[in-house]
Amino acid sequence: MTFDEFWLAYLGQHRKAGTRLCHYIGTSVGLVGGIGLAVWGAYLAAVVVAVSGYALALAGHFLIEGNKPYATKPLWGFYADLLMLKKSLTGELQAELQRLEPADAPVTQADVRH
Repeated sequence: MTFDEFWLAYLGQHRKAGTRLCHYIGTSVGLVGGIGLAVWGAYLAAVVVAVSGYALALAGHFLIEGNKPYATKPLWGFYADLLMLKKSLTGELQAELQRLEPADAPVTQADVRH
């Protein structure tokens, strides 16, 4: 499997804007908070914040998307999460979502906003 194949499968599990928003918030809180607290020497708090951020990202799958997290390759998944955030911020995500198979649930403009 190439990263591009993984990326499309990953996007297919993140069609709903709310799921992606949970990932954006969870990843940002987990990374910034976790690293910031670790730098200050608050290691236990850093772990709690990082795990909480990850939990928020997971919750989006169960509560919003109605699927299970796509965790076949954890390092690629982490990179794909950061790439999804970057493409959302730069306006490139809509084009990526349009690459998904038409047989899957359609991607609407409301799903692309976040």
